Amino acid sequence: MNIGENIKRYRLEKGMTQEQLANIVGVSNQAVSKWECEGSIPDGLLFVPIADALGVATDNLFGRETSYEQNVYAGIIKLIEQTPVESRMEKAREICWQTQKGIYGVETEYRYRPDELKGEDYSSYATRNEGFTSISHGRDIPFFGIFTEPAEGFGTIKKHSERFRELFEALGDEYVLRAFFAIYSKPYGYTFEKEVLAKECEIPDDRIDDVMAKLSFAAKPKEIAINGEGRIVYSANQRHELVAAFAVIAEFFYAIYDRSGYHLQANSRNKPYFASEV
Repeated sequence: MNIGENIKRYRLEKGMTQEQLANIVGVSNQAVSKWECEGSIPDGLLFVPIADALGVATDNLFGRETSYEQNVYAGIIKLIEQTPVESRMEKAREICWQTQKGIYGVETEYRYRPDELKGEDYSSYATRNEGFTSISHGRDIPFFGIFTEPAEGFGTIKKHSERFRELFEALGDEYVLRAFFAIYSKPYGYTFEKEVLAKECEIPDDRIDDVMAKLSFAAKPKEIAINGEGRIVYSANQRHELVAAFAVIAEFFYAIYDRSGYHLQANSRNKPYFASEV
């Protein structure tokens, strides 16, 4: 494919007329027409303005999409590497937000704006047959999640139904929930005795053994010797997946009970998340 054909292709994909492209680049309509009809090629100084107007890289005008994709990935890595370490997570989230706009298919007015996420209290999602996204900006925990539909469908998670039931049943216990938050508020790798946890969380003596049994997903027991005496201590198992799950569930509550904060919603999914049982 030659340069003229590429210009025409990207112009049409963007829904732009020859006149609009000509006005942006600063040439005549006839010049654009000649490019696309292979009558001439743009002046070398115009390649960057043309690419910018069409929202592509100059490599794309020469039919080098693979090179463009590699350059984008390399550019993302370089951008994050050049960001101060303490700001890299936020920079990555900004990049993810631009990704969301691409999935959503937004128009020109939603292109990149510096600091566009700061001060926002919006959430966003895009649901498609190929998967979905879930994004929170100014809620309890800002996050970006993308969930790609497995070949077998999301119903594959139903194989964990019994574990889901055990987890939700455990967290439905007031004392277990108190203990869970207490353990996750400690430094990574925290080790403790159940009596200390019971006192901190005001768990009755006749409940602490049951609580620790239900907390097996967050604290693992082991026996150690202190002055020749065997003692049972617990090592905290502080998994980030649970923090992520709580963040998504909190977003679910906002979606159900507080519908005022959604931005860039897109829903083109027309199939169920779980296949029906036959």
